[in-house]
Amino acid sequence: MAETSATNEATTREFTITRVFDAPRRLVFTAWTDPRQIAQWFGPVGVTTPLSTVSMDVRPGGVWQLRMIDDADGAEYPVAFTYREVVEPEKLVLSARVPTGPAAVAGEVLLTVTFADLGDRTEMTFHVSGLAVGEENAGLESGWSSSFDRLAEQLTGDAPTSSGAPR
Repeated sequence: MAETSATNEATTREFTITRVFDAPRRLVFTAWTDPRQIAQWFGPVGVTTPLSTVSMDVRPGGVWQLRMIDDADGAEYPVAFTYREVVEPEKLVLSARVPTGPAAVAGEVLLTVTFADLGDRTEMTFHVSGLAVGEENAGLESGWSSSFDRLAEQLTGDAPTSSGAPR
């Protein structure tokens, strides 16, 4: 059994991103649970997440689905998350299976997002585990980081005006 554990550690990776947003915790939590807001910030630079592709059932066992579209070549990347835990406005735990595409995984990926109340500010800690080690996942951390840059802009009202198709 110890052998299997060592193998899993060698084939999967994880990372954590912590950000402090200039917005109350309730607003940051809502940005994670409202389809209209998700469509505005979700996905790395160069990817669009159309509102028409976002559906969310925010409860344990509920599903969050969306489709990211590469702005350069129109490639589509469907993603489905299952809510494992929802503690409003403190925590979201989701699992995902992404069998193909730029975020291919060895099995189940677990996302844990916590929201710490700092008064008028919120510390968000985003942790991902279960990613397959390999080239296909090399840019995921920077992709999530750029999504959180867009989220910060949205929360402070500093989001640039979109010149492309509506998200």
